[in-house]
Amino acid sequence: MSKSMWIISILILILMISSFWLAKDREAPPWVKCKESLFAQVVFKQCTPSSFAVPDNFNQKDMNQKLEDELPYEAPQN
Repeated sequence: MSKSMWIISILILILMISSFWLAKDREAPPWVKCKESLFAQVVFKQCTPSSFAVPDNFNQKDMNQKLEDELPYEAPQN
């Protein structure tokens, strides 16, 4: 490998490690907590809680209340 390939490889490795390190303590954005796509959440107002966003010891009733607080529901205007 040439010298420039080594430099690019090292820079990519540093970028990957730093992004992992900085994102470790960050909480997920609210749209990641649903199984549906962001489009379905915005247009169809759908949100099925993801198993990755809910801890094992989290009460189901508390989760429903939390989701209602985070995602406002607008009734269809048909």
